[in-house]
Amino acid sequence: MRGKIIRAVRTFRIFQRPAALADDSRPFLLPGVPAWVLTVATRLQAAGHQAFLVGGCVRDRLLGREPKDWDIATDARPEQVQQLFEHTVPTGIKYGTVTVLAPPGTTPSRVEVTTFRRDIGTRDQRHPAEVVFGSSLVDDLARRDFTVNAMAWDPRPGHERLLDPWKGRQDLQRRLIRAVGNPRERFREDALRMLRAVRLAAELGFRLEARTRAAIRREAAGVDALSRERVRDELLRILASPDPQWALWEMQDLGLLFRIIPELEPTYHLPQAKPGILSLLDHLIRTVQHCPPDPILRLAALLHDIGKPATLTVGETIHFHGHEVAGAEIAAAIARRLRLSRAETERIESLIRMHMFSVATVTRKTLRRWLGQYGEEWVRQLIALRRADSLASGMPADEPDPWLDRLEDELNEILHRSEAFRLEDLALGGRDVMRILNLKPGPAVGEALRYLYERVLEDPTLNTPDKLGELLKEYWRNRQSSGEEGRTSEKA
Repeated sequence: MRGKIIRAVRTFRIFQRPAALADDSRPFLLPGVPAWVLTVATRLQAAGHQAFLVGGCVRDRLLGREPKDWDIATDARPEQVQQLFEHTVPTGIKYGTVTVLAPPGTTPSRVEVTTFRRDIGTRDQRHPAEVVFGSSLVDDLARRDFTVNAMAWDPRPGHERLLDPWKGRQDLQRRLIRAVGNPRERFREDALRMLRAVRLAAELGFRLEARTRAAIRREAAGVDALSRERVRDELLRILASPDPQWALWEMQDLGLLFRIIPELEPTYHLPQAKPGILSLLDHLIRTVQHCPPDPILRLAALLHDIGKPATLTVGETIHFHGHEVAGAEIAAAIARRLRLSRAETERIESLIRMHMFSVATVTRKTLRRWLGQYGEEWVRQLIALRRADSLASGMPADEPDPWLDRLEDELNEILHRSEAFRLEDLALGGRDVMRILNLKPGPAVGEALRYLYERVLEDPTLNTPDKLGELLKEYWRNRQSSGEEGRTSEKA
């Protein structure tokens, strides 16, 4: 079953193919290199050092993509790099990396300059047991993870050329992620490279080379020793990629997904009464694919029905009563295990807890209350999650959803009118309540404000000082006549 799913997903992966790449034996100008990056390289070369652009920035420029980081490899020692530039930061000086800061207003603002090195052994499946600085670019490239990241460009004017000892250009053209050298050794050096391989493939629209895939399967248990923070960061980048559906199925097939989130394993065997949906895991992954590319929202989508296995009841029909509540608790525990922030954890938990809301009964008052409690982004994400859930349940993508469309229209109208949806938005505050009712600070003030807040949620036109003042007086008269004021005073 999983093989069919992966093949079907791959069939629909559409990405722009890279432009033709120059042969490394010929002069080659790497397009789009910022002037400041060339300045850093030129200054190193003028001081008698080698300097090459390396890694992801070379790969991205060859693909026509804008690099996130610019890296230069050199035979200069870290202290020599620091002497050549006025503003530097010793970001990883133990491993030979110095960050050179650009003048204000210059793009990019920083360039990472790293001394050629060889890594000997591994200390903790992340850091080498020993780092030896050297003078060989080839040795430096040999320690890198994937061939597409093991290319270098010589920027010397008149001598521009691409150096590609591991045939990374060829793998770019073939759209492959291939480990440098022995893949099992690369993954034993740093198990995170297995997740990075999937993430790069998902971001670039590539596939994993066969030996690299086989090595990941054999070494998958290595992810158990990784720090949760490193796993979290790669997982979120995978979820934010253009093709998270392919990536998640690939992780499952390689034995990575259930090691990271073991709570998902029961969903692989749980069938769903949805047309064309093979399992609950299939539904969850499809929901991720239909969500906007916010990684926290997509993580909530991946976990939104994770409470179903625990709440399964079988009678005349199958039920999952309360699965959203159970799922919210399970998802919150997963988020904490992955070391997500408190705000991110609360967002995931609340989205999952609320994802089964009855669309037909949501009123404008409900929307205003949600806006006040959670904010606009959360409300939009709840609607997006519900829409993705429907699409992943078999609803045709070209078929409108009038209920969710209505909610979005009403949400936009509420926001356009700048209606009140927080206590702080009321035209009267606590001091006004105390002045109008001649009260001292206490619980009665808060209760009066909450009463006004509920009335304004129902009818935003009441949110003026005069109208709220009249409502407040009427509320207080009714309260006094019923004897509530006295009981509140006694409690206070």
